[in-house]
Amino acid sequence: MLARLNRLLDGIARITSWVALSFLAFMMVAITLDVVARALFGRAVPGLFEMTEMSMVMVVFMGLGATLLDDGHIRVTMMTDVLPGPWSRGCTALAWLFAGLTFVMLAWPATQEAIYSFSIREFRWGYFQVPIWWAKIAVAVGLWFAALQAVVHALRIALKQVALPELDRIPSDLH
Repeated sequence: MLARLNRLLDGIARITSWVALSFLAFMMVAITLDVVARALFGRAVPGLFEMTEMSMVMVVFMGLGATLLDDGHIRVTMMTDVLPGPWSRGCTALAWLFAGLTFVMLAWPATQEAIYSFSIREFRWGYFQVPIWWAKIAVAVGLWFAALQAVVHALRIALKQVALPELDRIPSDLH
């Protein structure tokens, strides 16, 4: 069951990574267009700054899930490298569990803020009104997804469903 849940989470992470990639592409085109407009006409394109600002939020929080797929989260393995195999696995699983709890601690207030922002249809003034409630919802969704991913990953490590590269580097007499 855990393996099926992990496959589902991986599929969702791939979808959110495409969303993040789309917003990144938009940012690249928009910023280039804005630079050209400033050079040719001496003025920025109205609203592009605000839209690229919202796009950055989408790139970060929709791309968060894809980071686990690529094993791209930053971690320090100095302690787990010298521990015997079961202890190393246990500490790594515990670290992922704490990461999940940290995401939950960030997701809860983000969710409250998203609910409030949606209820008042919050917007940001720039050249014109840019709704920002949708980006706040995306932040909350991205954080809850990352929390779920981290907890499932912790369980999979604890249940030996995930190979740990740092265990492969430890001499066999230390296992």
